[in-house]
Amino acid sequence: MGQPAASNQLKIGILTGDIESLKNWEFRIINEILNHPGLELTLFIKDGRTGANSFGDTLKRNIFAGKVLSNIIFALQLKIESKLFKAKDTVDKNSIKDKISDIDTVYLSPTRKGSLDIFSKDDADKIKKYDLDIILRHEFNTIRGDILNSSKYGVWDIRCADNAIYRGGPAGFWEIVNNEPCCGVTLLSNGLVIDKAYYNLHWSFYRTANNLSESSVALLFKNINKVLRTRELNAKKPLTYYHKLYEKPTMKYLFIYLFKFYLNVCRSIFNRILPVRTFCWNIFFGEGLFLESSLYKIKPQKLPKNVFWADPFLYSYKDDLYVFFENYSYKTKRGKISVGKIVNGTVCEVEDVLDFDYHLSYPNIIEEDGALFLIPETSGNRRLEVYRCIDFPNKWELYSTKFEGEEIADITYFQDENKERWLFLNRGFIDHNAELYIYKIDNLKLENIESHILNPVFIDCRKGRNGGAIFKFENSYCRPSQINIQGIYGRGLQISRIKKLTLNEYEEEPVISIEPNFIKGLCGIHHLHQIRGNFIFDGCFKRYV
Repeated sequence: MGQPAASNQLKIGILTGDIESLKNWEFRIINEILNHPGLELTLFIKDGRTGANSFGDTLKRNIFAGKVLSNIIFALQLKIESKLFKAKDTVDKNSIKDKISDIDTVYLSPTRKGSLDIFSKDDADKIKKYDLDIILRHEFNTIRGDILNSSKYGVWDIRCADNAIYRGGPAGFWEIVNNEPCCGVTLLSNGLVIDKAYYNLHWSFYRTANNLSESSVALLFKNINKVLRTRELNAKKPLTYYHKLYEKPTMKYLFIYLFKFYLNVCRSIFNRILPVRTFCWNIFFGEGLFLESSLYKIKPQKLPKNVFWADPFLYSYKDDLYVFFENYSYKTKRGKISVGKIVNGTVCEVEDVLDFDYHLSYPNIIEEDGALFLIPETSGNRRLEVYRCIDFPNKWELYSTKFEGEEIADITYFQDENKERWLFLNRGFIDHNAELYIYKIDNLKLENIESHILNPVFIDCRKGRNGGAIFKFENSYCRPSQINIQGIYGRGLQISRIKKLTLNEYEEEPVISIEPNFIKGLCGIHHLHQIRGNFIFDGCFKRYV
C-alpha cells in the first residue's frame, strides 16, 4: 500500500474492471484522486468470478429476448459512431498505472441474479478492514448486499441519465429517440440521489454518452469536495418512478434513431458545401428595456460578407453609443473583437480592437476606478486576459492574466451594491456550456481571487453559461444565461434574478426564458446587454445569404 492517509483525508475505494480496459474518464477520476490533497486512493475492488459476463451468456440472453438482429445492428452502428467520433485520451495512462501499481486489490465473487450483483457479509467484511469513506462503482451490475454498508458514505454510482425519467440504457440513446431537450447525469449513493447535472445532447448517442461520462467527473468531485468540507452526505430518496425500464432498442426504435442519425450526417455535409452562411449570428439593437419589449419589431443588422457578429456589449462614450462584439470570420474560423458606433439603430464605422492568432469573443467592457477595461473570452489562449484602454475605442494593452493553462469562457464581471467584485465564468471538460464558477476578486489586477465554496455553483446546460452582463431590473440584479438544449448551442436565453450572492451561497430564480420565435429562420438567441435606455442582443439564423 501507499503512504498512510492523514486523519482528515477521505479514503476512496473503486469497484473497477481491469485497469488496462479503463476509459479516459475513469483514468481522469483516478488521477484527480491521486492529486487531491484531501483524498487517498486506498483500494481497488475487482470481479473474482470467471465468465460472469461472457459472450456466451450475453448471446443466450439476447436469443431468449428475441433481439439478435437488433443487437447486431446496434453493435454495428456503435462501431461506426466510435470511428466517426473517436474519443481522445487526455491523460497519461501509463504514468497513472505506475502510480497505482502498489494500491491494494481485493477480488470479490458476488452472486448474480438477473441484473443484480449480491455481495455477501464476508465480502463486506473484507472491505470494512480498509475503513473506506466512499466506494465508487465503475464495475459490476446493480449492487445489493452488505457491501452497501462497508464504507462511511456508501457506494457512489454515476448514472448517465436523469434517473427520474430514464432507468436502464443505453446512455444517450433514448433521450435522442424521445426528443428530449437535454440529458441528465445522476450521482447516487446506495440508490439515494446525491446530486444531478444536465448537459446538451449530440445527435450521435455514442458521442453523447462519451460526453456525459467525461463531464460527470465535475459532478462527482463537486460532491466529494462537499463531503470533505462538511463531513455530511445529504442524499434523498428518489420519487415514484413511473416510466418503463429502458433496454437496448428493438428494430422499431433503431429505425427511428438511424433515420435521425443519417439525416444529421447529410445535413452536416450539405451545410459544408452550401454557398450560404450556416448558423450565422447577428446583432439586434433596441431602445428601452429588453424585458418590456416586443422582439419581433426589432430588425437585425446588415452583415458584411463571410462574417457573423455575436456577443455584443454597449458602452456610452462622450454622448456616442458604441458596441463591442465578436466579429467571426468564416474564412479564418476564428473571432476577433471589433467596435462600431450605433447611429440611428445601425452599427457603423466598424474597426478592429483585438485581433490575434486565437479566437476572441464576449468582450465584456468595464469602467472602474477612472479606467476602462475589456475582458474578452480568450479560451483559445488557455487563460483569462484583462485589457486596459489606452486610446478609446481601438487601442488596448494587456493589463492582467489569470487561470494560466485553463480554457475559461464568457467572463462576466459584476460589482454588487456592497462594492464587492465578482467574476462569473464558465469552464468544462467537453465544452463550457454547463458549469458556472464564481470568484470574488479585489480588483481587475486579479492579485487576490477567492473561489466560491460551491464551485461549480451550477452544472446545468439550461442556465449555466453566461449570456451577457448582469443588469438591474425592478430593484433586483438579473443574470442573463444561455439555454443550451436540443443539440443546439445558444438555443435560448434565460433571465434570472439573483437572490443570494456570498462566498458561501448563491441563489437565483428564473424571470423569463426566451426562445428564438420572433423572426422566421432564427434558431438561437444567447446574449443580452442592457444599459440605461438601450439594449442589444444577438440571434442565430440557420442560414444567412
